[in-house]
Formats: sequence, structure tokens, C-alpha cells
Amino acid sequence: MKTTAPKSSRGAERSTSPLPNPVTLALGQNLKRHREAANKTQVELAYEAEVERSRISKIECGYVNPSLLTLATLCYSLGITLPVMFEGITVTMPPVADGGVPRRTNQATLDKPAQKLARRKDAGQMPK
Repeated sequence: MKTTAPKSSRGAERSTSPLPNPVTLALGQNLKRHREAANKTQVELAYEAEVERSRISKIECGYVNPSLLTLATLCYSLGITLPVMFEGITVTMPPVADGGVPRRTNQATLDKPAQKLARRKDAGQMPK
């Protein structure tokens, strides 16, 4: 399910979110399964892992793509390893060039290079 973000205060429309997707949904299901096996509530896990309770919920529902460090902290709090957290997840996602969705609005693709910041001509030169 794709959702469209509201317009920003400047009036420019943001792109649609690629979340949840099959990968984040599978990860969220694994997190919930391990959390419940550890007899922990979302509040308890969030407190122990030092993240917001709402973030645990969003990860479990697939609406957030957590960082590797967040996942490692959650695994520590659950007494499992990262390979155990990813156990059984076999789904992958194609790049944009092969029909996948962009992961962010400024993502480089084969048909459109990433935008570079303009450099000043005099950058790095010593004044005369």
C-alpha cells in the first residue's frame, strides 16, 4: 500500500512512500515474533533498546526501515543475533532500473544521475 505524504509548507508535493514493502513487512513480522517469544511488550522493548514505543510499532507494521544499529540494539534487548532476526526472510527488491521503486526522492538511477551540488569557481583557491 502506497501513501502520499501531505504537501509541505512550501507547497511542493512529496513523493509517495515505498513503505511498507515486502522486506519491511517480513522484518516487522520477525521482530514481533521475537518480542512476543521474549514475553515483552512494545513499551518494555522500547525502554530497553532506548527507542520510542511508536517506532517499535512502526517497525512491526513495516512502516519504518530501521537502521542496522537500531536492529542490533533491538536484537541485544531480545537476546538474539542479527542473523536470527533476519531468519526466513528471502524476499529481495529490484533496483529502479529493473522495475523497483526509489528508496528516496534524490536517489540516482541508471537513467538519471544523482544531483551534485554546484561548486564555486573560487572554492579552494587562496586569495591573491
